[in-house]
Amino acid sequence: MLFLLTKDDVALIILAICILPILILMVFAIIIAIRRNRDRGRKRDIELKANVDDSQKLIFLNAFGGKDNIIDVMVQMSRVSVTVVDLEKVQVEELKEMGASGVLLVGNVVKCSFGDRAPYIYKLLKEENGGDYFE
Repeated sequence: MLFLLTKDDVALIILAICILPILILMVFAIIIAIRRNRDRGRKRDIELKANVDDSQKLIFLNAFGGKDNIIDVMVQMSRVSVTVVDLEKVQVEELKEMGASGVLLVGNVVKCSFGDRAPYIYKLLKEENGGDYFE
């Protein structure tokens, strides 16, 4: 007499029992995907720290007018912003040839869009200039 379940109630219970494991598996898959993505980001950061090419460093320094011409460097997503002493020394066409999809000159700041390479280029310029006043 305790179990007065109709056919609809039984169907709902069976449906819930079937859906529950699927939901648990979906949550588990989402957690794994988030962890893998986070690990890829960490690996990329480690690679950026390890792979610094001196020839590329010199090329970028020359494009921005040399080490003495650079005052400050900032990175914002895919853009590198370099504050320079003399804007005339900056070689805009060379920056475009090196992969900048856009170069914007605002005052004495050169803003270049480099896409995924922006953190690497920032690291090149920051490391050359000591890195202590660029954070």
